[in-house]
Amino acid sequence: MTAEAGDTSAAAGPAADQARLDAAGVIAWLIAGTRALERAVDEINGLNVFPVADADTGTNMLVTVRAAATAAMRAQREAGDAPVDVAGATVSGAVSGARGNSGVIVSQVMRGLADHLSDDGGLDAAGFSAGLDAAVRLVTQSVADPVEGTILSVLRAAACAAGRSTVPVGLPAAARAAAEAAFEALLRTRDQLVDNARFGVVDAGGRGLLVLLDALVDITSGAAPERPRFDRARLDRHGPAPSAGAAHPDRGTPPRGPHAEYEVMYLLPDAGAAAADRLRDDLQSFGESVVVVADAAPEPTATWSVHTHTTEPGRAIQAGLSHGALRSIAVNVLQDAAGQVPLKALLDAPRELVALVSGDGAAELFAGAGAQVVRCDGGITHAELLAALHPYSGREVLLMPNGALPTPELLAVAARSRESGVLVTLLPTSSMVQALASLAVHDPAGPVADDTFSMAEAAAYARCGSVIAVDEDALTILGPCGPGDYLGMVGGEVVVLEQDQYSAGEALADLLLATGGDMVTVLLGESADGDFADRVRAALRRDRFEVEVVAYRGGQTGSVMEIGVE
Repeated sequence: MTAEAGDTSAAAGPAADQARLDAAGVIAWLIAGTRALERAVDEINGLNVFPVADADTGTNMLVTVRAAATAAMRAQREAGDAPVDVAGATVSGAVSGARGNSGVIVSQVMRGLADHLSDDGGLDAAGFSAGLDAAVRLVTQSVADPVEGTILSVLRAAACAAGRSTVPVGLPAAARAAAEAAFEALLRTRDQLVDNARFGVVDAGGRGLLVLLDALVDITSGAAPERPRFDRARLDRHGPAPSAGAAHPDRGTPPRGPHAEYEVMYLLPDAGAAAADRLRDDLQSFGESVVVVADAAPEPTATWSVHTHTTEPGRAIQAGLSHGALRSIAVNVLQDAAGQVPLKALLDAPRELVALVSGDGAAELFAGAGAQVVRCDGGITHAELLAALHPYSGREVLLMPNGALPTPELLAVAARSRESGVLVTLLPTSSMVQALASLAVHDPAGPVADDTFSMAEAAAYARCGSVIAVDEDALTILGPCGPGDYLGMVGGEVVVLEQDQYSAGEALADLLLATGGDMVTVLLGESADGDFADRVRAALRRDRFEVEVVAYRGGQTGSVMEIGVE
């Protein structure tokens, strides 16, 4: 099974009546789930009234499952059909690529199932049942304020039904039982939650979960159950829901809570469970819809996906920074459904890759790779960046900031741009050389969610630093320095102090290679000596003959050179 998640010509999956799913079967399920969500995405978005009526639950679940499928297929290509590797990659992809409250919860369903594979690494009926039970516990623990009548209620019903059907009937019957119980629980959500009853809907997240369970029935049994289309005018199997207790669609949209103007999401790597609990409590004190989940059991640490709705996005980010470095920070302005771009239009929106660039050579390099260039040679303000993004109204913009602005200002620009119709996604590139690593995997023809995930992953794996010339006397952690000296910087910290740029560059490259790597990329600044790349090649050839060195004349003035290692 090598089909991509967005390839609708791929085979449907394993033969009918599969007693268990191997790695290829799990991938087939993810692909089937992706396609099913693509078909149901507008229906699910139309049901979205809780916790905020922003019509994006279907989109978020689709993006999350796509990311999981892409990561699983990549693991299959690299590690073969080892189910444990594919399952781990599925969870990592889902957690890293999760969008919205519903996407984060789906990632925990993936984690629960991955933690309960059979002895031979497959997913059988017992593992499916135990995995859903585990997912219920994970979601209940991770959501700061669990609410009945949501995806959690549907998940719990599915888990109970699967547990009653595992012996001796096997995975197909367990999947069917879980799906049917989820369907019945979904119907009940319109009466369990005040917002659902008021606006005549079933829970959007629960509907998305039912889509995934029905896709599993299709993969294991050969045919997906027939379901009615759920909307605000028809909520049962026999026609429109009774008017009592439900409002008509034209009654307006539910108001958001008093603490929900922005949706904030980010990843917190290498943190323990205690830190995650403290962060969850902190976010709950000033935000809503708080979910903090891990990609694996923290032993002792894990990568955590963090989600909240808040009026204070900067405070939410600062709360995470108090526990470590953050990745994949995203801030979205919460809007009512009436103000949203239709989901199909969002998924099909024209895409632009925009890079903040310093130096003529670097500008030519990025433009040649297909990026729209915004020059920032003398620095750039958030107002100037906002104006530069304005022409991209109606388009999806992948922005490579490359260290030109601090994170709070970037988040403000992204939020303001979205208000004016420019859907900005920030890529975690802190330097131009790190952005070059992202450009190498850019796929403008692929789904934007997959492209964003791949580019962010490439940036995260690229270690980078810069060499700067000292222009005044100063005291560093490595000792005093002055004009004529050169500093090697990594993440704002001085790690190298030398008296010439060659020695500083060689020492910095050596440090960046200390934990591995097979390619060194050098972006030479305006004041860099032209034969530096040759000298680095010669220095590395002595004991790292396998390392390739590539150099470009960037022409930037802020650094003598930028060095990246992949």
